[in-house]
Amino acid sequence: MGRTSKDFVGKISEALTGAGRRGIYVTAGVGSCDLEAQQFSRRPPEDEEEQVPVGRPHHLESPPGPRDPGSHDGTSRLCYFLDGVQSSREIGRIGMSPVVVATVAAAIVNRCDRRFSRMPLESPPVAVQAMILPRSAGDAQVEAFWELLLDAGFSELGPDEVPSSPHLILDSAEYMEEADPSDYVGMRERSRVRVRALRERLEGGMLRQWELDDRTMENSESWIAVDGQLKDIRESNRRAIGLIKSVARPEFVGKDVGMLLDLEPGMRTTSFVPDWQLRRGPSEQRTSWYLRIWPRQRGADALGSLMRVEAPRDTGPEQIDEISRWILAERAPLSKPDPRWPAMIYPIHYVEKILKPLVQSSERAYSKLERHLASASPANGRN
Repeated sequence: MGRTSKDFVGKISEALTGAGRRGIYVTAGVGSCDLEAQQFSRRPPEDEEEQVPVGRPHHLESPPGPRDPGSHDGTSRLCYFLDGVQSSREIGRIGMSPVVVATVAAAIVNRCDRRFSRMPLESPPVAVQAMILPRSAGDAQVEAFWELLLDAGFSELGPDEVPSSPHLILDSAEYMEEADPSDYVGMRERSRVRVRALRERLEGGMLRQWELDDRTMENSESWIAVDGQLKDIRESNRRAIGLIKSVARPEFVGKDVGMLLDLEPGMRTTSFVPDWQLRRGPSEQRTSWYLRIWPRQRGADALGSLMRVEAPRDTGPEQIDEISRWILAERAPLSKPDPRWPAMIYPIHYVEKILKPLVQSSERAYSKLERHLASASPANGRN
């Protein structure tokens, strides 16, 4: 990762030098601007759920209410764990167009005989670094800098393509109907959306590779737990669940919200399909339920220690109870000191722990780029 970061900085520096010769200047920001710190101060990016109005979900069990999944016996068929992390920073701007650099990383860890090992995958890469510009907004200088980045060795990413190159260039305005090049705040918001989408694509590619792996197919008893929403499951393999460990906005309405708030530790709710998934096609619908992992912690609200679980749409009540028991069996060891530990199983915490050094090493690369921009600024009398 160290050499990759060096190559990343070298390619950008090459493009910046070419831009200076053409009279295109990337204005350095006043200090670094961490998009995660700005946009995700309320909750971590990997926990962010769909930002749409809450409607009445479709309940799959009747009557809606709490259910006891039964006592677990300490065993779990969750043997694989997938998680991803991200880091992004606005290092400057071209006119009013923010220039954002980002790193995303993801991995699958296998637990065998109580030992963890990272699952080797030929593709996609574990970590991807990207430059993000609002190319489609129509600014000629942004377009010219885009071409310079391509000449320096960056790769573009197709609409449905899984990242295969470690260094990408992404268009933050690509999916906007009418991109306004003067909308600095909007362009910056779109950049952080693209970072999140890049991480999800990387995770989705890894999940598909897991589904195709001969070892996982040979052991049909093994399941995979994905941190976050279950966005991609194939009909050929239904042994995946998604764990949304932050209930920022309950999917229930009316009196069902009270039932959720009063849910006892070790209990689950009846299953449902969220309203926003109902508005999409059948392939986007998942069976969901809430599970309270631990008693409410001092200082936390009534939504603390609640997890929303997603599973394939045809998952029935008996299997929901079984999956819930697996998750409850995963409560030890605790994921401390992570503040999200009451709704976080340890294997997911472990994957995050091995991935965070990858994005932290990128922070040094970001700082080097910021120094380069500051020294090359026209205000300092240099080209």
